[in-house]
Amino acid sequence: MAYAQSEVISDDDDAVETSRDLPLHDVNARARRLSSAELREIDSLRAVNAHLLRELAAMKAREAEAQKLAERDGLTGLYNRRRMLELLEAAISDAVLQDLHVGLLFIDLNGFKAINDKYGHAAGDKILTTVATRIAARVRTGDICCRYGGDEFVVVLPGVPDPFPVSRVADAIRERVSLPYWIGNDQQQLTASIGESMYPYHGENAALLVHRADEAMYRLKSRIVRPAPAAAPVAEPRLGRRRNDKAKPRSGGAP
Repeated sequence: MAYAQSEVISDDDDAVETSRDLPLHDVNARARRLSSAELREIDSLRAVNAHLLRELAAMKAREAEAQKLAERDGLTGLYNRRRMLELLEAAISDAVLQDLHVGLLFIDLNGFKAINDKYGHAAGDKILTTVATRIAARVRTGDICCRYGGDEFVVVLPGVPDPFPVSRVADAIRERVSLPYWIGNDQQQLTASIGESMYPYHGENAALLVHRADEAMYRLKSRIVRPAPAAAPVAEPRLGRRRNDKAKPRSGGAP
């Protein structure tokens, strides 16, 4: 007589079922009976896994650093010119959808070259990083600060309703930049010429907005009147004795 194969339970299946039915302490006991070779293999796999996790973390850190170098200025930490232009184009696209404006400030430092020539590049770099910090402290979260090159900076103000906030930020930056700078015990002073432009009034793309703000900045810079050297004081004429200012004759003398 033939028997249905579906009723047959193999020894392996029986062992699995028996293992499932074991109490927890019995399962732990079986785990403790693993051979030394199996334990070494488990330790090796754990070490490999830990190494892979460290390599993955290092790779992510390198990617983040590469991304930072690709879009940030190495000295000040502000956005570089290429990344600023990309973000400016994106801000213009958003402004079109939201029916808003985009403001742009082009900032140039007055007096920086003289300080850099006198005290050296290390002091000049310190001035630039301080200026970058002062500019970033006077903008909103979400505004875009860029070191355009040398001692020139650009600030992009996305989503502004009218020109007033742009001029207000320019005034705040101008005031902040003009605060004293210290190089050792020497106090130095800088000022900022700031040109303004706004989308869509002065251009409909990033390059044109930067160009118009740059032009406005140079017009302001050309109006700066360098202080004339102090004139030498004019000597006052000495008061001489008048010709008829003679001593009176002694009494009893000739009339």
